[in-house]
Amino acid sequence: MARPSKYGNMPTAPQLIAKVKGDAGSYKVWGFDWMHHRVLLDRAGLEWVPIKNVALEPAPTDLDD
Repeated sequence: MARPSKYGNMPTAPQLIAKVKGDAGSYKVWGFDWMHHRVLLDRAGLEWVPIKNVALEPAPTDLDD
């Protein structure tokens, strides 16, 4: 369900985690840029990563929002 914001109704954050090729960590997914084929990850700060380098998985239920 959408959440209210001063910018209008914002979609909920995706409930996914991402594993980046060549990296051992798992990162929370914050959004997608479908036009430029990128995923926004919380990886030592927010970082845009190319979709082709990312494997998406459902988030565990204990993941913080």
